[in-house]
Amino acid sequence: MITQDEYNQEFECSFEAAVKGAIYAGELEQARSSGRVGRVPADPILPVDTDWDLGVGDSTAIWFSQSLKGGEVRLIDYYEAQGEGLPHYANVLRAKGYVYGQHWAPHDIQVRELGSGRSRIETAKSLGITFQVCPNIPIEDGIHAARMLFPRCYFDGDKTKAGLEALQHYRRDYNTRLQEFKATPVHDFAEHGASAFRYLAVRQQAPKDKAPSSVYRSAPSGSTGWLS
Repeated sequence: MITQDEYNQEFECSFEAAVKGAIYAGELEQARSSGRVGRVPADPILPVDTDWDLGVGDSTAIWFSQSLKGGEVRLIDYYEAQGEGLPHYANVLRAKGYVYGQHWAPHDIQVRELGSGRSRIETAKSLGITFQVCPNIPIEDGIHAARMLFPRCYFDGDKTKAGLEALQHYRRDYNTRLQEFKATPVHDFAEHGASAFRYLAVRQQAPKDKAPSSVYRSAPSGSTGWLS
């Protein structure tokens, strides 16, 4: 007997099912089949929130989203780079020209670096980015939150292509001896984009009793445009 994922891969040409152990295979398949992956332009009236996975010596991933009052979340953009410092990402945010609401980062952004004695949250603030800290919960709880968020998400297929690929390839490794999937997701290129999406889902569930902490507006040449 074949599994549902194997059936989808063989007979339904499912891209998600082609990745064995893919964590969000069903959610991505549903998003595509229901038309929630396509063209999703930014609404100029709504602020753009960012959710980050900050790498140390590896990739940093950023999801750009807009949230509507009815619960809909529009994933309008995605950016990922490797081996760059926070000044690079501050320039990326500035270049995109969005009106920003809140910037969210994982809890370890508060850890102080040994060399400088300064945390990255402090460094980011000096660059004009004031981060909110995402609640620190177990990975499995975060994955559950992401699965619950998926039905409310609309993805821009072009601008979030790399992020969608990360979600598609985020998977559990298979233990051939025990013939079961391991509990911990594989640490590879897909983890960064998937983790940033997981943080987005977790903070969506958190109480929203704080006003946006930092905003960026497009400004004339020569102006930083950062409003804190």
